[in-house]
Amino acid sequence: MLKAELLEIIANGENSVVEFKRDDLKPEQLAREIVAFANAYGGKIFIGVEDDGVISGLRHTNTEEWTLNVFRDKVYPQLIPLYEEVQTDSDKKVAVITVPMGTSKPYVLRHNESEQIFIRIASRTQKTGR
Repeated sequence: MLKAELLEIIANGENSVVEFKRDDLKPEQLAREIVAFANAYGGKIFIGVEDDGVISGLRHTNTEEWTLNVFRDKVYPQLIPLYEEVQTDSDKKVAVITVPMGTSKPYVLRHNESEQIFIRIASRTQKTGR
């Protein structure tokens, strides 16, 4: 993804296929968003961006490995993401995780010996009744 495209998407805000997350989220928080996108139309998660669109950047150096571990350990069935890091003018990096629309629905978040299903509706992630 080019820097110009990143900045345009951020300027347009969160929606049914775009989610912003700070770099201090827990693995289960990222997995919740992954599952929601996979159970809907797919989408992009931007790590290093505040809810209001301010770019706070990546603080950790191993974000790619951490992200791939979340996909492996928390999301079932398995999905293969596209992971990119984009440098901004302010010398901050943003991780862009592209989650495909799932073909083996429902996808679940596995955490603390339980399974939860989430779905993306507009700019919100909601737990399903199951």
